[in-house]
Amino acid sequence: MLRRRKEVVSEAIKVTKNLDAFPKLEDDYQETSSARGTITVIVLSVIIVLVTLNIREFFSDKVKYSYEVDFDYESKLKLNVDLTVAMSCNDIGADVMDKSSRDIISSEGINMEDTWFELSPRQQKQFDYISQLYETIRSDFHALHSSLWNSYSKIPSSLGPREVNPSRSPDACRVHGTYELSKIAGNFHIIIGKSVSFMGNHAHMVNLFGNTKANFSHRIDNFSFGENSNLVHNALNYDLKITKSEKTSYQYFVSVVSTEINSIKTYQYSVTEKHRDIDHRKNSHGTPGILFKYDISPLKVKVENDNMSILELAILLIGIIGGIFATSKMFNSLYQSIKDFLVSF
Repeated sequence: MLRRRKEVVSEAIKVTKNLDAFPKLEDDYQETSSARGTITVIVLSVIIVLVTLNIREFFSDKVKYSYEVDFDYESKLKLNVDLTVAMSCNDIGADVMDKSSRDIISSEGINMEDTWFELSPRQQKQFDYISQLYETIRSDFHALHSSLWNSYSKIPSSLGPREVNPSRSPDACRVHGTYELSKIAGNFHIIIGKSVSFMGNHAHMVNLFGNTKANFSHRIDNFSFGENSNLVHNALNYDLKITKSEKTSYQYFVSVVSTEINSIKTYQYSVTEKHRDIDHRKNSHGTPGILFKYDISPLKVKVENDNMSILELAILLIGIIGGIFATSKMFNSLYQSIKDFLVSF
């Protein structure tokens, strides 16, 4: 009975071998080749490199930019300012005017408070750290780049409160708050004297009998448009300007662009800076102060994530692997044909 069972198993094994759809070659019929082995190593190396690069690209953040006309010209635009001027608040005025009117824009949301221009040790350390990050952005990323939306998104947004007040009297003025603007060109300025409106004209009244010494050294902690967002890094934030002259005029020419980042609406801007000393004898006319001239671009920039899906990655990898194998087989056949041709001679 046991012998019969063994015979049945043996017959089943023979039948299974005969059904093998991929019959194996005997070792005596296989021909090895160093050239083919080299091709195999090269093919596997190329596949590993390309697959690794594409998987790395899949996990990296990519963004796509598109541009269109901004038709939202009737809504209001917020101008957020937070800067410190090395002068007393009693001696300066801060106003915004646009081209639609010769009168000033309401400054109800703006506060002017006496403070100290010199930062506390902890604030100075924080300012140096943040300004260095912004300097890196300004020097390395002159154009739109995905790193602006990702790598620097966690930059601290403020210097924090002063841990100790100096024993001397305040020597500076902090101007901070928000203006509500129309979407037309205008300017934000800080000059000597408080602003007044008279018969449709705008002027700053200066105390002619006072002894006001001008010093428009200033530190910009925030100068932005729209809602504050860590997705946009403003070009003027944490900028510091120091002057020893009483007649220095600082001018900033700002171009504002509406920006939509993953459906979040905000604004970014580019800026050109210029400063000079007022000297009428040298035909350098003007008024000492700080002037921001802004203009609103009619275009809008849309920034969206552009990462591929898992399915797209799988199709890409299959195409790469299949294409490399097909190409290597073609080169192998060409090599074998050339070899056989040369051997026949």
